[in-house]
Parts: sequence; C-alpha cells; structure tokens
Amino acid sequence: MYCNNNKYSSVKLWKLTLCFCVVWAQNLSAQCDFMMQGWYWDYPVGWSSTLQTKVAGLGSAGFTYVWLPPLSRGSSGISSSGYDPKDLYDLGEYGQGPTRFGTRTNVNSIILALNSAGIKPVADLVYNHRDGGKPEVNAPVKNYITTYYNAAKEPFPSDRFRCILPIGAATNNGAGDYYIKISSKTNDARFNAKNYTFYAQTNRVGWQNLPNGSEAEPNGGGDCGQSSCTASLGRNFTAQVETGTACGTDEYKITLGVNDFFAAGDTLFIFMANGASGLSDYSDHRIYGLYSTARNADIVGEVKYQTYTDFTAMPSGQGAMNFENFKPNTSNATTQYLAGDWDGMYFFYDYDQFNADTETKLTDWTKWMWSNVGVRGLRMDAIKHFTPAYVRNMLQSMNAAGYNPGMVVGEWFDSNANILKSWVDNVYLGMNAATSSAIKVRIFDFALREALKNTCDNGSDARNIFTSGIVDGAGASGFNSVTFVQNHDFRDAFQPVFNDVQQAYAYILTNNKVGTPTVFYPDYFGIQPNANYPPGVNLEAQIKQLMQAHNLYICNSTGVDYLNKNGTGYSSNFISGSSDRSLIYQLTGNMGGRSVVVAINFSGNVLKVDHQINTSGAYGGATVGTRFTDILARSNYPFALVDGSNRIYMEVPPHSYSVWVQGTQAPLAAEIVKFEVKAVKDFVRINWVTSNERDMEKFEIERSSDGKTFEFLTAQKANASQGGNAAYQFDDKTAWVGSEIYYRLKSVGKDGAFEYAPIQTARIDKISATFTVSPNPTTDLVGVKFSSDEADEETNLAVSNELGEIVFSQKVSCKKGENSVSIDLQRYPAGVYLVRLDRSTFQVAEKIIKQ
Repeated sequence: MYCNNNKYSSVKLWKLTLCFCVVWAQNLSAQCDFMMQGWYWDYPVGWSSTLQTKVAGLGSAGFTYVWLPPLSRGSSGISSSGYDPKDLYDLGEYGQGPTRFGTRTNVNSIILALNSAGIKPVADLVYNHRDGGKPEVNAPVKNYITTYYNAAKEPFPSDRFRCILPIGAATNNGAGDYYIKISSKTNDARFNAKNYTFYAQTNRVGWQNLPNGSEAEPNGGGDCGQSSCTASLGRNFTAQVETGTACGTDEYKITLGVNDFFAAGDTLFIFMANGASGLSDYSDHRIYGLYSTARNADIVGEVKYQTYTDFTAMPSGQGAMNFENFKPNTSNATTQYLAGDWDGMYFFYDYDQFNADTETKLTDWTKWMWSNVGVRGLRMDAIKHFTPAYVRNMLQSMNAAGYNPGMVVGEWFDSNANILKSWVDNVYLGMNAATSSAIKVRIFDFALREALKNTCDNGSDARNIFTSGIVDGAGASGFNSVTFVQNHDFRDAFQPVFNDVQQAYAYILTNNKVGTPTVFYPDYFGIQPNANYPPGVNLEAQIKQLMQAHNLYICNSTGVDYLNKNGTGYSSNFISGSSDRSLIYQLTGNMGGRSVVVAINFSGNVLKVDHQINTSGAYGGATVGTRFTDILARSNYPFALVDGSNRIYMEVPPHSYSVWVQGTQAPLAAEIVKFEVKAVKDFVRINWVTSNERDMEKFEIERSSDGKTFEFLTAQKANASQGGNAAYQFDDKTAWVGSEIYYRLKSVGKDGAFEYAPIQTARIDKISATFTVSPNPTTDLVGVKFSSDEADEETNLAVSNELGEIVFSQKVSCKKGENSVSIDLQRYPAGVYLVRLDRSTFQVAEKIIKQ
C-alpha cells in the first residue's frame, strides 16, 4: 500500500500539545528504576552544593538512584576525583578540610535530601587499590624485586618504591663516595632502552631546582672498565636501562660531604622513577651494588626498600592497613607474578583481597558507608582487577547484617558482552540463597554502549543493536544490566557519543528488557564537561518525557519484539528512511496490558514506514482499526490505525524517535481552573473548580508523603451539567503534622480516561493537642506524653532516624485524657531522631537528640 502525507485525510486530525494528559489507572502504581550519574570527571570543587540544588527536580522527574563520586579523601587532595583513595573514612572532616565533593556536613545534607526526595544514594567504592600512605620498609617488595623476580613475571613499578640507606652517627656510613649500580634484573631484551629517572637526596639536602642531568654512556663503572655518571643530590638524571651489552650497567657516583647530611642521623634516599609514558616504561631495573669508599665495601645489603603503604595513622583513626594488605606481601612474594587483570599493578597500590584482613576491612568500610553515611547502592570501580569472590563474600556479609543495597553495579571497561556476563555469573557462583534472592548483582553494559556509539557516530547498521549487549548478545537478564550512553570515563578524543545522543537515550529509556538506564549529568543539564565532549545539549525535557512514558506505559513489560531486526518475519514498506537506520520494536506485558511501539530514526531523512506489528493476544490483540497514539507528539500524525495487513503507518522526523501506545487517547472535556490545598487548624482543606465539564464520572484526591508514591484518599462524583461548571471541596482530617503533604487531583471521564492537575502541597506545623517528649536531649529513656479527646483507641508510636528509616515502632493503647509511654533508645547510635504518633485523626511528631 502506498502512503503519503495525506494519509487519514478523511479523519479530523489533532495534535497532542500536552503530552501524558491521559493515562490508564492500572499503570499508576508502577515505577521503574532510573539512575542519574550525578557528577563528571572534572566536576568543580564543592560539587555537593551544586548537586543538592538538583535533588528535588531529579526526584520529581522519577530518578530512583543518584550515583555520587567517590567520597573518601584522595591522595591528591582537593583536586582528586576520588579514585586515589587515601583515608577511607574521611569524607571531608578530621581537620583536613573538604574533599573535592565537599565536607562531611555536605555529605550528610545531600544524603538526607536524596532520601527525602525518594532517591537512593549510590556510593562509588574503590576496592582495587589505595594510595597516599606514609613510607614504610617493605621487605616483601625488596625480595620480589631483587630475588624472586624473573622474566616471566611483571616488574614492580619503580614509581611506587624508593630505596634508603641510613647514614650518620648511628650508622657506619658517613662522608665519602658512594657508587650505585643499576641494571636490569633479567637482562631481557624487552626492557632495553626503557627510560627512567635517577634521583637522590638526604633530609638535609633536598630538591635543588636544577635542570635535568643525563647519563653519558658508557657509564658502567670500574668493574666494567668504564667511567661512572657523576650525580649530585637534589637533581634528576635521565637515563635508559641497558640490556644485552657486556656490562649492562648504569653506575652513579654520589659524593657526600659532611654538610650534605645531619651528622646525628640521616638517610640517603634513592629513587628510580619510570619514564613519562607510564606503564609502558616499567622495567626490572634495581640497585644490585652500592660501594662505599669510606668502608671499602659493597654495602648493598644495607639498602632497604620502602613503599607508601602505611595507613595505620590516618586522621579518621579507621581503616588501618600496611604493606601486608597489598601485593606482594610476606605470604606471596615468592609466588606473585603481578600479572593479569587481578594482580597487575595498574593503579597505585593493589589490594590483596585474598588477605583475610584486607577483605574484612574493605567489607567493614562498605557496611560503614551503609550504616553511618546512609548510602543505599554500590557502584564498584574497576571490578576486572579483583576477584569476583571478594564481591560475593562482601555482599553475603552485607546481607547477614541486614544491609541489602538495591543497586549493586560493577564497572568492567570492556565491550565483550560474554566477558561482562561471565563476571555476573561468577559473583553469583556459590552465593548463598538469602543473598542471591535479596541483592541483584549488575554490571554496566559497555557492549551495548559500543553498539549505540557505532550506530550514532560511525553509521553502523542500527539493527545490530538488537543483538548487542549482555542481554540480547549474551543471554543475561535485564535485572543484571545497567545501561548508559555516556559517563565520566569517556573524556578522551572520539570516546563520547557525538551524534544522535537523544536517540541512544530513547533506546535505553524505552527498552526495559536491556536493563536499568543511567543518565549522565552533563547530558541532562546541558553542560560540556571537557573539550573532547560534544557541546552541551540540554536533554532534560526529552529524558523526563521518556521516563514518564516508561513509567506509565512500559514499566514491567515482560516482552519485546524487535520488528525490523535482521531476518525479521514482519513485512514493511519504507517510503522514506531505511530499515538499517531505524529501530522499531514493540513491548507488551506491562500493567496496562496495551502494546507500545517505539520507532527510532538515526537517518537524516523523515522515516515514513508502514510496518507490520505483532497483533497476537500477548501483544494486546490488536485488530483492524485499532488505534496507536503518538504520546510524544513527535509525528505529523497523532495516531495510527492497524490496517488489513496488521501494519501501522509511522512518521518520525530525522534524527528523532516516537512512542506509539495502543488505545484511544483524547483530551478530557473538563478544565480545572482552580486546584488549591490549604492548612486550616489541624486539617487540610482542598478546593477545586472546573469549567466545561463533559462526560465526567468523578474526581479523586490522592495523597503522598514524598511527592512520588500516592495513595487514594477520597472521590467525589462529578456534578456539573453537561458543558457546565462546578466547585468542589474536601477536608482532609487525617492529615499528619510536621512535614510536607503532597496532593494531586485526578479527573476521571466516563470512558475511564483520566488526567491530573499539578501537584499541590500543604503543611500543618502544630495542633492543639498535647504531645511532649522528655528529656530532650536524652542518653537512653525518653518519655512521651499525649492527650486524647476520644474514647479508647489503638495508635502507633514510631521513631525514625535522620535518613527517614524507622528504627522503632509499637502499638500503643490510648485512653481518653492523658497518656504516657517510655521508649528505650540506649541501643541506638547518637544522632537526631523523629518521634511520631499516628492518631486516628492526625499525626504529630517531634525531633529528639540522642547523645
């Protein structure tokens, strides 16, 4: 059948100007998860304050998780993005000043704000490495470098250790010449010509701010028949490791005069830092000789190796570790290879999670983040670099303590879907039933993201997306996947998605099968985080609209049919645009029981297509003439009708998308000209006025404590004459006291369609009834006194913490007149608590301080 722009010309056309004004009641309780990555790599200092201003809006938009940057203090101070964790328990306190994110007070404030908005905070936790400890003598590292290392192993990075030689009165070492011999441990050709920097100093003579010196070959020393490189304290000397030569040695001569060190006791510090290209320049060079002219002896045996792994005296006083918690250590220096993803020294000092003390301390830190800080989700950094067994053990320990984070997601920067799925499987392998049923283990789907980028930026066949990712490409469950388009790691040239970003978001926000979607803060708010990122395009409106469509029509869908996949059995007629630059799919099984068809157009042409859809009963049982409505109003036509070939006609603008929902959706014929809520003494009065009512059934009032989850409160039958006006009123005498109350008005037509007026709020700050708690502050017992004007009734007394979590609750028998009851707070930590009494006619609350 040929279609053109005059299709449906005999039908009166209208275009939705207010989207989502009509929904189906059975969808209202559905809410799916959405995560916001609430930061980017170069976020400004004091970011917590900026982010907190966005929390309320993110909550109303429907976000259920916000991923925060690493909160622990980093070794690079206020410039740290958090991936160089130093003091795990310092979140901007202990006299150290704020972190880049903010102070501990800022952290507490944003956690409370997130909880108040119905959003769970996700902590970014680094379980792979640590940095910034004090120097300590590390015998296992010395043994690994000088004794156990061989060509089959990887060298210990030379920028993570230094050598020391005690000098001064307490030693046999004083003024004189010291000849320091450096060479490759294995003399293996793969280390030839690797750059390094030699540097030496004492406590008395430090950095001299001199230009770099350089070795002059040959400089292997007298035993090689060569001269030495004369070096001076406090100055860098650039050099290269030599292998395969007769000598293969760099010898440096350091002359110590009596004024170069403290006579009472000092140290000669020797550094051999790798070259500027980082990991690629690591080599196996080491000090194999140190000759002292004063003693006329080789004293290399007195040289000690130090690493910066002493974390035993952090300002927080917690999370103490030393070199035994890292690789290599006493238990594995002989067997360690420092090779592969788990053991490679890619970042700072690599934790040894096989060490029971390390595992316990990292797990205790995670529990502290839950119980003390209030995080409710875990984003685990660089999971490919430590064993899945650690994650399994940690989650089992969390579960045993009653801590079950709703979001647990690992980051494995790899686009191989099978590798990503394998990690999830290995974490679950051997996990006890209680943990596996309570905690979903997820992974970021880099494989799907790669397919999206290839389509958006490289012109790849869009239909490849349907077979990509850990769900469609490797057979994982969407419950174990977190999808995304951009994140903080894509900051180098050509890494971000530059084109069709909104189409990529449209896919992950409408296809619930592929996982929980993540939105990147810069995309949502329209900022450019760095020069390699596309100029800021604010997608907030589009993303909010897609999230709303997801919650109303797609949430909990159990099936998806990829209608235009390669090898599809569904017929189509592409008048404009093409199948290889389109994604057309159909979802079903949602709570509304109606099919949803999504069309995404990656081409520069208008997509005009007649496409066959699934009309089986499972997909809504559409018949000829069934209407599909364009709920986003992005098409030239507001609806499509199923034709005799089970096809619908869709038009989608270039580089755009559209969502079509099965069913008739016409605007309700009632205008709400006023909707007002107001606190009056100890109740809330609700008024609304309508205009031009037609075929209206009723009006319902719904109430909420957080502005997201609403409960039915009451209903009033529509009473205006056809086309007339009416005024309505309801007094909510069960409104609670002391916190915001959210109300929304639902207009319901006789055909079952409905729409909402904007949410209104009210607050009752105090009532005439007596309610006191004392003593306040308290250390253990607190007494609650209250009066009742009613006959005997049963009421509920509850205590909640600063995160809004109920820590104590009991039923109280309430008699007419004065009543009292005691609460024992001795077992609860110090802090601010809210005592709340739920009465039959109202709710009262008061804050108390537990010391």
